[in-house]
Amino acid sequence: MSRNCTSALLLAAAAATATLMAAAPSQAAPGCQLVIESGADQWMMRYEPFDQDVAVQEFDVAVVNQGDGPCTAVSRVELRGEQFGLVNEAGAQRMAYALVDERGGADVTPRAGQSARRIGVRPLNLAAGERGLMRFSFTAAPAETLSAGLYSQNAFINLETPDGRPLAEKPVTLSLQVPSAAVMGLKGEFRRNGGTPTIDLGELTQGVRQLRTTLYVLSTAGYTVSVASQNQGRLRQGASEWYVPYGLVLGDRDMDLSRGGRVDVVSRRARLDDYPLTISVGSTTAKRAGDYSDILTFTVAAL
Repeated sequence: MSRNCTSALLLAAAAATATLMAAAPSQAAPGCQLVIESGADQWMMRYEPFDQDVAVQEFDVAVVNQGDGPCTAVSRVELRGEQFGLVNEAGAQRMAYALVDERGGADVTPRAGQSARRIGVRPLNLAAGERGLMRFSFTAAPAETLSAGLYSQNAFINLETPDGRPLAEKPVTLSLQVPSAAVMGLKGEFRRNGGTPTIDLGELTQGVRQLRTTLYVLSTAGYTVSVASQNQGRLRQGASEWYVPYGLVLGDRDMDLSRGGRVDVVSRRARLDDYPLTISVGSTTAKRAGDYSDILTFTVAAL
């Protein structure tokens, strides 16, 4: 990756060499008849953007020599006019990938429209009537979060002699499926207590307070964020029946903590959204002194 004064005798010799080469064009061995028997027409991978850095999968192509003489073949990949790179239905920026012929570890990625011919690549040698298997690895490593959808490219797997004479070909569609997915987290001021993020409100006073904590959501498409309050929108002193009511604003959305709040985001593209947290504390008059708390549970789901 995927991931260019001489003597008269010398001139005459060069001309003779050129004539000799023209008289003997490259050709397959007599009796070689290579046929691609089987192999998937679509090389499909699934990529989980929040669980994987790289998607890689191997695909096999079965070939047979139906002739009465030996065959020696190497692989090349062509695009035939299509720009290199996987692209989705929306026609977004193309994504690079890599193809490797695992027989000899040869990179056959068609970055320039076709893979380069490489000297010293281990060929496939088949005697008359013999079958063989070629294995290719297909790799994609997106550099950014992708929108959900199918990314694909049409290509042609060519088998040819080491000097470039075509023997057989197979069209394939290279595809990467990105599912709808979403993850979330907190950033800013908070600490972890037993693995649970905890925000210290300090001295409890009535009024609106913007916290220095933000909920963020990273998604490949639309999503839903829901929030539930253990005490239905009330800060509680320990296990007592003393409560202080409060409200929560997620970004610019008021959450109904008494029944559960929800934010729906409809989108067909990848997103990174921030939701600063703001609370409004109710009256603390005539409340018992002590520590008050509530547990909020945030849930994100892809649409």
